Amino acid sequence: MSRLRWKSSYLTGEREVDEGNKALVGLLTDFDRALKGKEHCQDMNELYTDLTGVVEERLAGGARVASAQAGVAGSDGAIRQLLKTRLPLPARTTPACRECGLCDLLDEKVTEWLKRGGRR
Repeated sequence: MSRLRWKSSYLTGEREVDEGNKALVGLLTDFDRALKGKEHCQDMNELYTDLTGVVEERLAGGARVASAQAGVAGSDGAIRQLLKTRLPLPARTTPACRECGLCDLLDEKVTEWLKRGGRR
């Protein structure tokens, strides 16, 4: 599981989109630290990897989309769908759950970011 880092190649030229994308990378960077600081289940590792994959696609594709806003709207939907279909994690009701609270933290932070229209 590799940490997502901001790159200048992610810039779209649309200030609002770029600020939102930077905030999302910052949110995931903070969450990466939380993952490393707590014992958690494998399901959380898999969700985080899939989420960062969706975000990397958003960032890499943003500058190539004719309207960066259209690309953002599509990836926001993909992020929402990922959270909706994967949370609660399957381990939540099993002995594999470490009661780490990371599921709730991730859901809360990303949902808040989405509600704010891509801002922290």
